[in-house]
Amino acid sequence: MPRKTIQLRWPAGVNRRGPVVDTPAGNAWPSPWAHNVRLEDDLTSRLRGGSFIGQDASTVDVSRYVYLVTENGDNIVTENGDPIVLGPQYGVATGHDRVWVAPGTGAPASGTADCLYRDRLFRVSDNIIMCSRQGDYTDWDYGGELEDTGRAMVFQLSEATEVGGDVIALVPHKDAYLLCFTENETWILSGDPTTGTLRNVSREVGIIAPRAWCKNHDTVYFLSARGLYSVGADGGGLKPVSEDKIPEDLVDLDDSDCVLEYFHDDRCVYIHLTISPSWLYDTARDAFWTFDNTTHNSHVLFGPFPLGNQDAYGRILNIQGNIAADSDDVTWALVTGATAEEAADNGRLAIEAALAGTSYSTYVAATGSWVAGRNHMAYPRTMALWCCVWLSCAGDWAFETASLTATASGDWR
Repeated sequence: MPRKTIQLRWPAGVNRRGPVVDTPAGNAWPSPWAHNVRLEDDLTSRLRGGSFIGQDASTVDVSRYVYLVTENGDNIVTENGDPIVLGPQYGVATGHDRVWVAPGTGAPASGTADCLYRDRLFRVSDNIIMCSRQGDYTDWDYGGELEDTGRAMVFQLSEATEVGGDVIALVPHKDAYLLCFTENETWILSGDPTTGTLRNVSREVGIIAPRAWCKNHDTVYFLSARGLYSVGADGGGLKPVSEDKIPEDLVDLDDSDCVLEYFHDDRCVYIHLTISPSWLYDTARDAFWTFDNTTHNSHVLFGPFPLGNQDAYGRILNIQGNIAADSDDVTWALVTGATAEEAADNGRLAIEAALAGTSYSTYVAATGSWVAGRNHMAYPRTMALWCCVWLSCAGDWAFETASLTATASGDWR
């Protein structure tokens, strides 16, 4: 077998679902595992691949107290010096942001699914959705006249003769639509709850957490037990996002504190999980990446590559890489296996061990380091059937090019 040179191209996201092939689709293999990297590097925001720091999940204050103040904003206090408390306010979601509202003492208990829609405050209790009078968040009298279309009311996510499931999340969009989710269902309320229509969108796809959704203009992304989905704010076009690429880590997930956020600057959906790692979905390039803001260390696996052929070993003769200017030093390592799956599994285990601060030496056949710029050849002389190239760095870096040369080296026995 003649020598063959394998050009390392920046991976098209993290994806273990597709078949392993000699020739990559779209000029790039997917990565079996990566951490704190993506295609757009943080050094110059070029599309060449490199390290990045993910966005932090925004925090939401559930409630706050309102105090009596002067025109200058100073607290008015009692003769004992205590501020005068007017009452609590609660943070709720709207069609574009979050606002503070004062629902009054007779309001139902607040929850993480609270929202403001059509100038009504919506609250949830198990399978019941309660909404205040239109324009008055303190009026929760459900005995109003039927002709009073602005009255407070309650409803369920159900059709006639059905009992609705427990409501998990409400997603308002302008004054036109309210997406409603249970664990396994999606519903859409069009218009006002007293005069509008309630329609079922799906009886199989729901949401896993009250804040497991985000919006990009008229598109809503949400995480279900089946993976990441998108749906129009009007309830149309429900579909899985990259069903052939969705990571197994995002399927059958149980995380009631999951938070999704969309950032227009990088056109990415951030899937913040309470278990590590969290995930990033690049909507522009249809790619998933993992990230963890508790560490700056970054890792990426290239491959797995067949070094020989189906019945023969291959031997790596040399490896060479170019790292972008101003990059910190990058460590390269060769992770091998008897099969493509074994090489990929060993690579992920090595990265996880490195992040945990434990030994990963049993997974690594050879290692070295690259500095910014064009690096000299290294000659590891590593023999295996399959191999992954693992690049890691403790700082900021960007990828330019890399290659390795292999040749046949004996039959598999």
